[in-house]
Amino acid sequence: MKKIKIITTGGTIAMGQDNKSNQIVPKLSGSDLLDYVPELKNIAQLDLLQYSNLDSSQLSPNMILGLAKKVEEALADESISGVLITHGTDTVEETAYLLDLILDVQKPVVITGALRSFNQLSSDGEANLVHSLQTILDPRSKNKGVLIAINNQIHAARFIYKVHTNKLTSFASLNAGPIGYIDHCGVHYFYDLAPQITVKTDKLKNRVDIIKLSIGTDDTLIQAALDSGTEGIVLEAFGVGTIPKRVTKGLFRAKEEGIPVVLTSRCLEGRVYNLYGASAGGVDISELDLIFARTLNSTKARLLLMLLLSRGLSKGEIRKYFALKLKM
Repeated sequence: MKKIKIITTGGTIAMGQDNKSNQIVPKLSGSDLLDYVPELKNIAQLDLLQYSNLDSSQLSPNMILGLAKKVEEALADESISGVLITHGTDTVEETAYLLDLILDVQKPVVITGALRSFNQLSSDGEANLVHSLQTILDPRSKNKGVLIAINNQIHAARFIYKVHTNKLTSFASLNAGPIGYIDHCGVHYFYDLAPQITVKTDKLKNRVDIIKLSIGTDDTLIQAALDSGTEGIVLEAFGVGTIPKRVTKGLFRAKEEGIPVVLTSRCLEGRVYNLYGASAGGVDISELDLIFARTLNSTKARLLLMLLLSRGLSKGEIRKYFALKLKM
């Protein structure tokens, strides 16, 4: 029987009902979680590590950096065939993507969670845990980077997004579709992935701000971010990357101060690029020295920018990563 490392971090899958408030709160330890699904011990030999027990909204990028080190330590053990991480669904797409950028491993790393706690009707935790182990044990799951197994589907970290607040069908791989699925016959994959870039670092620059544009937006938030010492800005713009003229003064200031500004879109699918002549309200958008994030959304673009800034890369080098080295 193969040996799997299970690292628990908390989330709904490890929650239960509080008797006083009737709200769902962190309740299950890692051991409690495994006891809820005794079938897991019939699938693989399990080696448990409880890393945290938090709602995923309370995690930080540096905690994920620490989690990456625990994964690397586990996979360095020749007896370990793969790692399963349990995680809250609110920020799992960010954790998965950050781990995907940091880790350079061949063995499977699969993350799962639940939209329903074990005390709720239609709880999905048991099936997601079983399917995750099945995914790890499938030989075809090697060299695919970090995967998320949830609701009978397998998603690649670079594509997955949470698109609904609490449906069991909350997750989708935008621009691509799920990489595979799990049914009664086992694990099935639809396509292969180009190898993801790896950005190694021992620290993270946390001062990267996301600013979302809406109709009538000016540069107030951009100026405030610059005044407060931001080290990078991710601008969530309209459509393929259009921005109102009102924000360009702040963007010119960012350019002068050498602060990288990465451009993403409010749209769920598609990519950003310089198409419209009026994309900056009459200002030539190329003069603003923006970095186009291609199909990454703002939260994932922020994580990549944090990593690249942590490596001390110049704006030109950062631009090359987004334009040429990023695998989509």
